Amino acid sequence: MKRITMGLGVLLATLAAPAAAMTFMTVEYVCPVGGERFSASTMGSGTSFGHFLDGRAHGAIQSPWPLVECPGNGFLLFRETFGKAELEALGAYVQSDDYQRLRTTETSYWRLAQLLRVIDAPAAEQAGALQRASWQASPAQYPRYVAAASAAFARQCPDGETARDGQWLYCQMLLGEWERRLSRFEPARARFNALLPQVAALVTGPDRERVARQYAAEIAQQLQLIDAGDSRSTMAVDANAPAAAAAGPAPGSAADAASAADASASPVEMVAGTTADAASMAADAAAEAAREANADALAGEGDR
Repeated sequence: MKRITMGLGVLLATLAAPAAAMTFMTVEYVCPVGGERFSASTMGSGTSFGHFLDGRAHGAIQSPWPLVECPGNGFLLFRETFGKAELEALGAYVQSDDYQRLRTTETSYWRLAQLLRVIDAPAAEQAGALQRASWQASPAQYPRYVAAASAAFARQCPDGETARDGQWLYCQMLLGEWERRLSRFEPARARFNALLPQVAALVTGPDRERVARQYAAEIAQQLQLIDAGDSRSTMAVDANAPAAAAAGPAPGSAADAASAADASASPVEMVAGTTADAASMAADAAAEAAREANADALAGEGDR
């Protein structure tokens, strides 16, 4: 089965402790396309206290992780090194009228998705960029951005996939979230009702109980939002906060999902707890995945 490398399976990642706050530093760069030298204020760290249902981090952090942009031609620094053929293709595209128009109309991660397309980057990487573009989208852009992200993710986790696992499950949860956000409530309801009984079987690994509990709680939360006809951006409940995780049914069961949802009457209060729990792990991992696009470049150029 194809994999999503930016945005899927984030709860399964093993993460270092998050930084204490959001910090910025001035870094010197050399643009890989054109050779322009410039300095830019660059986010060096951030703290997430939870996440929204579409994976966007919440806390003392910018989410998605800000991309560094060459001021002259608008090229986005998303890798440390490029092959000769890649630089030729990227250089031609960045100098085109089409790309320069995008600088005035589209978000940075939408432009990143176009750059990744030009060099035929893995489909999973392109899908992750589109997911992050949706976090930046204006109300006018949002339906178009989500349509593109949904199409890209649907190719990574098709409904009829037989080799299912936790990554497939998380990908499907994102598809349901985007259906709800676009007020496609009945398809979203059908998707989440089908996913809920599969949680316990699909989530594996040493932290499976916490991850399964979180997934089941988010699915239950989605079903509550759908019943209410609510298409707003919503923070995920924290199913592993002390009050919710003290005891309960088997992870991933319908009863577990219901109890986790009942314990989360105030999602904001639930999510504002510890960053060491599984819900915060998802937000931290989402931020780390976004950061991977240019983290190596930041470290390398920062030594200049």
